[in-house]
Amino acid sequence: MDRIWQKAYDKARKLVEKMSITEKVNLTTGTGWGSGPCIGNTGSVPRLGIPELCLQDGPNGVRFTDFVTHFPSGLAVGSTFNKGLTYLRGKALGREHSKKGVHIMLGPTVGPIGLKAAGGRNWEGFGTDPYLQGVLGAATVEGIQDEGVISCVRHLVGNEQEHFRQVGEWDDEGWDKLRRSLSANIGDRAMHEVYLWPFADTIRAGAGSIMCAYNQLNNTYACENSYLLNYLLKEELGFQGFVVSDWGAQHTGVYSALAGLDMTMPGELFDDWLSGKSLWGPLLTRAVYNQTIPQSRLNDMAIRILAPFLAVEACFLPTDDDLPNFSSWTHHTFGQQYPYQHYGPIKQQNWHVDARSKFSDDIALNIAREAIVLLKNDGHNLPIAKADGIRRILVAGAGAGPDPKGFKCKDQRCVEGTLTSGWGSAAVTNPYVVTPFEAIAEKAREQGMVVDYTSDVWEFENVDELSDYADMAIVVVGASSGEGYIEVDGNFGDRNNLSLWNNGDELICHIAEGCRKTVVVVNSVGPVNIEKWIEMDNVVAVLYAAPLGQFAGQAIADVLFGDANPSGKLPFTLARKKSHYVPIITDISERDDPQDNFDRDIYLDYRFFDKHNIRPRYEFGYGLSYTNFVLCDLKIVEVCPPSEYLPYPEEYLPVYNTCEDDVCDPEDALFPHEDFAPVPGFIYPYLYNDNIRSLEEDECFEYPKGYNPDQPASPPLAGGGLGGNPALWDVLYEVSAEVKNDGKYKGGYVAQLYIELPSTLLPSPPKILRGFDKVFLEPGESKRVTFEILHRDLCIWDTLSQQWIIQTGTYTLYVSSSSRKVELSGEIDIGC
Repeated sequence: MDRIWQKAYDKARKLVEKMSITEKVNLTTGTGWGSGPCIGNTGSVPRLGIPELCLQDGPNGVRFTDFVTHFPSGLAVGSTFNKGLTYLRGKALGREHSKKGVHIMLGPTVGPIGLKAAGGRNWEGFGTDPYLQGVLGAATVEGIQDEGVISCVRHLVGNEQEHFRQVGEWDDEGWDKLRRSLSANIGDRAMHEVYLWPFADTIRAGAGSIMCAYNQLNNTYACENSYLLNYLLKEELGFQGFVVSDWGAQHTGVYSALAGLDMTMPGELFDDWLSGKSLWGPLLTRAVYNQTIPQSRLNDMAIRILAPFLAVEACFLPTDDDLPNFSSWTHHTFGQQYPYQHYGPIKQQNWHVDARSKFSDDIALNIAREAIVLLKNDGHNLPIAKADGIRRILVAGAGAGPDPKGFKCKDQRCVEGTLTSGWGSAAVTNPYVVTPFEAIAEKAREQGMVVDYTSDVWEFENVDELSDYADMAIVVVGASSGEGYIEVDGNFGDRNNLSLWNNGDELICHIAEGCRKTVVVVNSVGPVNIEKWIEMDNVVAVLYAAPLGQFAGQAIADVLFGDANPSGKLPFTLARKKSHYVPIITDISERDDPQDNFDRDIYLDYRFFDKHNIRPRYEFGYGLSYTNFVLCDLKIVEVCPPSEYLPYPEEYLPVYNTCEDDVCDPEDALFPHEDFAPVPGFIYPYLYNDNIRSLEEDECFEYPKGYNPDQPASPPLAGGGLGGNPALWDVLYEVSAEVKNDGKYKGGYVAQLYIELPSTLLPSPPKILRGFDKVFLEPGESKRVTFEILHRDLCIWDTLSQQWIIQTGTYTLYVSSSSRKVELSGEIDIGC
């Protein structure tokens, strides 16, 4: 893989050598919000046949267009614990983006990691464990890029809440004093072992781009944090692609360029859309001409943007024949060329290309089924069968039916119906939605059952009567969240609490008082408080489902009636008390620069519960099945003898000196001709006569904190390859066990490998996830599950020596069905 990138860089350099300064700047700077068909559009290089590059959300499907699939959320994918299915979802996403003419897909999401249960965007990622996020993030990257689309992994790093992520969003509720975005203050060990961990996996998988976050990291904005971008990302993790800002996350021009930002989106200043005011564009051109920014840095930015298209086997550098066939700004077939600006001639804007396929439908539905987690099944009342005396079913709850506003409210702000996703930039326009009531009613009718339905969640007279008649009641409840630029019912992205929405708790209690077989389906963006009703005798079964996309109802019905055996596992911990979760910071008091200290360090989610011996309601990795599984015959095989320290990586190749343009005459960068008519709000790289200026001899520029203009001769000990030191990815042990389906239903089983590290040098969590394998078995069938333990899986990050270290001592291995239910255990002794 490293050699592939070297060849790609050689090809990209040859292209960049042919470019003028303004052409290079055009690749780095977005043309402005609405100034192009996609959410983000770069400038073009027509002379070399390079069109505007299209960057488009997102991680669950193609945003702002029609005839696309709304796939299950990242959190649903995390609930499947299925690596192969995750890869196929990545392929399906990449294929649909490709059919729509997208060049760079903004996904997957591996940050936030899910530190805060109420965090608005947790549903976009794969769960609250760095290993889980990393493995599934890498599989997604591979799938996307195998379809010829560059992936953009987001958000680097510390974007664990939506409150105060961007100053311009917070001018209400007494927050108008905010002057700087929230600072996520993360310690060195936690940064390496938790927050950077999944990014390393995606880089190892060949990710072409990474998006830096809105928030500050340790009191420097993430998109101008040289330590984060230049050192941790590009040196230590060996990232070869380009870093793009989140939309409006750039706060400085020269600083951000030197600090490692390679592309700014959408081009303007945040919340000053269509102004044409950019920190780059003509200002970046001027900074190169007056030698504030070395031209070698501009070359590096342009090379990094082009290289992924040349490094990924299925990708190619787009041409004028590879353009988007849709507009993010209008669904009409014809309209003005720049509809957001109401400017330009009438042109065809949308070709309404149907990007869907049977492949996409199958993947979306299979993920939705496998994502459903069976939390409770007292008395084995599920699956539903008429033979068990179920002749009359009541379906209730706001989540069971359509929202009164429909399925296509902008950015999925409608929250009074079936939950297909949270809201914000990761939302997708639903082509249609199969609701739980629709799917449950169809299956019930096939068995000759009577089906009642109520969407009333506030007046209970009719609800009480219907529940009293029902043999079984199915109550679909949930909670939503999303991105911080949208407020829904007083929730500014993050949830205000962990309660069920739409009066869900009261509805469940009322129905359970009247119906002795009440089944609850919790369809939510993350943990919710279920303590009010979880121990009620009449609540006989509970399912959890993350946002499941367009097939939500069909998947739920398939599991309820046994057409699919639940095999999902919780990708987070469900606590008994609110105090066991990390709260959202909402009170900034007198500070204009709020601070978010990540005090839990490496002990997030189940690690925290295990460390403090706190009993959760349902632990990470938990999930029941309709069948029974038995494990035996644990085998541990040493593949490569472990070493305490990493070997030194190879030194960097000699610096390649690209040809420099003649920067002596900035008039070469002026607008092409006098009668040039600029599009309103469109960002060009050209200079005006009045902004040509050179630095005076006595002027100097203060470099960004942590920036070193000298090219290092060798990588840090932790670096040297994609994702870090190549030795980190060596397989040291292979662990396997036999799994048998000892029940009467075909089913899927997720075997989870946890490791307890010794505390020779530093204490670690009692258990950390270091492997998972999912197998499907017929009744009576057996298969082996296998896990490969990599060098990095046994390491801790030593902050003093700044390296990964394998401690000497005894490592206990647990093959488990959840983070707390151990099936088999063994030991590895690593001596001096």
